Amino acid sequence: MLSSAATLKGCFSKTLSRTFFAADTVCTITLYDGNEDALDGAVELVTTLANRLSCKDEASELNKLNTESSALSPSSELLDVIQKGVYFSNISNGVFDITVKPLSDLWDFKNAKIPSNAEILSATKKIDFKNIKIQNGSVSLENGAKIDLGGIAKGYIADKISDFLLKNGVKSAIINLGGNVTVVGKNKGEKFNIGIQKPFEDGTAALISCSDTSVVTSGIYQRYFEENGKIYHHLLNTKTGYPEQNSLYSVTIISPSATAADALSTLCFLKGLKEGLAFIEQTPNTEAVFIDQNQKLHLSTGLKMNNNLIEIK
Repeated sequence: MLSSAATLKGCFSKTLSRTFFAADTVCTITLYDGNEDALDGAVELVTTLANRLSCKDEASELNKLNTESSALSPSSELLDVIQKGVYFSNISNGVFDITVKPLSDLWDFKNAKIPSNAEILSATKKIDFKNIKIQNGSVSLENGAKIDLGGIAKGYIADKISDFLLKNGVKSAIINLGGNVTVVGKNKGEKFNIGIQKPFEDGTAALISCSDTSVVTSGIYQRYFEENGKIYHHLLNTKTGYPEQNSLYSVTIISPSATAADALSTLCFLKGLKEGLAFIEQTPNTEAVFIDQNQKLHLSTGLKMNNNLIEIK
C-alpha cells in the first residue's frame, strides 16, 4: 500500500499505467480502455498544471504573483483555481484560507522545526483571503498576502485530467495524485473500491464503492513530526498558527468534484467532527467519512456501511 490517504483496491488486466513525480508527490494514472496518446497527454497536463500552480517552484506562475504582488494577468487555469480557492475560503469564513503561505512556509515538517511564537503571530496577521483582489481578469495581493494552493491544486488538476481523458474517449480510468483519487467510469461494469488508509497503521479503515467520483483524504498522519510526545502536523489553524488540535485523525470527502473534495477535506478537518459533519450535511452531492483518535468511523447520512464496504445510499 502507498503511504497515502486513499488507495486503489482490485485487480485489472490489459491496462496502461504511468507513475511519475509531480505536484510534490508520486502520481499514477491508469487507463483501462485508453491508448498511449491519451496517457501521454494526461501525464503532460499534470506536469504542466503542477508547475504552473506550485508556490514552491521559483519559476512558476503562482510564485511570480506571490513575489510581485502587483496586478498579474494570469493564465485561465491559475485564475480559475484562485477563484475556487477564494470561494471555499469565503464559505468557511477563513477556516480554509489559500493565503496561508506565510504560515505554511514557517513549518518545516521534514526537519521537525517549530516556529517561534513571534514568527507565527507575524504570519497569521498576513492571512486573509480578502487581500486577494480580482478585477477584469487580473489578480493582485495586498497587505503581505501570499497564496498557497496546496489545499486545492491537486483536486483541480485531477478534474482537468478527468475532463481531458473523457474528451479523448477514455471511459474507465483512475487518477491518483498522491492519494487524491479520482475514478472515471467503472471497471468492467462494476464500481471501483477505493481504500481509506487507517491512520498511523497499515491497512485500510474501509473501502468506498464508487464510480465517476473523487475520494480525497486529509489526515494528521500524512505530514507530521512528534516532539515531547506531541504531534505537530500540516493541517494548520489559520487563527492560532499551530496545527489544529481536535478529536480527529482524518477526514475523507467523496464528491463528483475533485476540487471540492480536496478543499473540503481540509476545511472539514479544521472545523472538527461536529461542525465538519454539519457542514457536509448542508453540501449537495457530497459525503464524508471522519476518523477520530479512537479509530472510530463517523459517516455522513448519505453513506451506509456493510462490513468494510462504504456505499452511497
